[in-house]
Amino acid sequence: MHPKLKKSLCAMFVLGAGAAHAQTAVNVYGIVDAGIVSVNNQRAASGNTGSVTGLSSGGISPSIFGFKGSEDLGGGLKANFNLEGHFLSNSGAGSQWGGLFGRQANVGFSSNLGTVALGKQYSPAVLAYASTDPRGLKETFSGLLSWALTQVPLNTGAAAAPANSTSVIDVFVANAISVGTKVGDLNLNGSYSFGEVAGSSTENRTIALGATYTGPLTLSAAYQADNGRRTATAGGSGVQTRKYSVGAGYTLGDATLTANYLDNENTNPANDARLARYQVTGLGLNYRTAPNNAATLAFYYSKNKEGSNDNSRTLILSDDYSLSKRTTLYALVAGVKAGSGYTFGSPFGVANDKVLLGAADKSTTAFQVGVRHTF
Repeated sequence: MHPKLKKSLCAMFVLGAGAAHAQTAVNVYGIVDAGIVSVNNQRAASGNTGSVTGLSSGGISPSIFGFKGSEDLGGGLKANFNLEGHFLSNSGAGSQWGGLFGRQANVGFSSNLGTVALGKQYSPAVLAYASTDPRGLKETFSGLLSWALTQVPLNTGAAAAPANSTSVIDVFVANAISVGTKVGDLNLNGSYSFGEVAGSSTENRTIALGATYTGPLTLSAAYQADNGRRTATAGGSGVQTRKYSVGAGYTLGDATLTANYLDNENTNPANDARLARYQVTGLGLNYRTAPNNAATLAFYYSKNKEGSNDNSRTLILSDDYSLSKRTTLYALVAGVKAGSGYTFGSPFGVANDKVLLGAADKSTTAFQVGVRHTF
């Protein structure tokens, strides 16, 4: 090959690669979160209760890894993808909510008009709920556990759960198409999960909707309906859920006040008989004591209207100290007073790799310290 021609081809290749790189971006991201937790009044094998201390994965956030990227298609249109998995930082074991990328596996488009995504993704309803939760849906002692565990029995995570359920603890939705748009300070999002059951257009279907207004005053509203599977022989989940939430938050200087309400009704999908109805109220005060430090005082009251004294009252004091933009130290002390009929369906506690919750008719105290690093 002529040296000048060879040089021209090399230059064209370099320029072409540079143009492709400018239009396409792929990022690797993740969180590693681990801490020591100590909780008393936990059920022992003997049937009595005692104290337990252990190393827990996830205090502020779950430990996750992921890949996300976008390609500029021109005219303000982008193609996007997101793959996200879950692991336990204390043991290295996978905890994938249904697979290697059990949290997210989706592809779609975005523009100045909004977004469209297809695949497994976060429920638009839980994202709206998170915006006014007193503890921002942190992994421990927050509204996350009430949102996720108030399906009795659980749609997924239990031994009898169907592998193809469209809702994973009502936090993630699978087989879903979602749309979202922003109008001024108002975000509107919704998703539809195909039930994929022969002969029925509604069985196993999940619909999730979320709306958030963000400013000095934050307002949120969320609705999620999971139809479940009707029969055990078809891999039925045994529960149909309808939940909604409303909330508000107000920021004044370094202080932010939040309040929200969650109502979750469970029915038998075979006959629509009510199994449980959980109502959870949360109140919180977050105060930024320094640019890199935030203290939070939160209170939750949870009750099941279908149960007898199935309730809990929880008070949490926590502090998050940022050593840098990516590394945070955290500490927490919490007290839980559970009713005599308390069940795990109205929980507040530690539930990731350690299921450490309150005990019926007892006061439970928890202490937690840990570190979170993002990359």
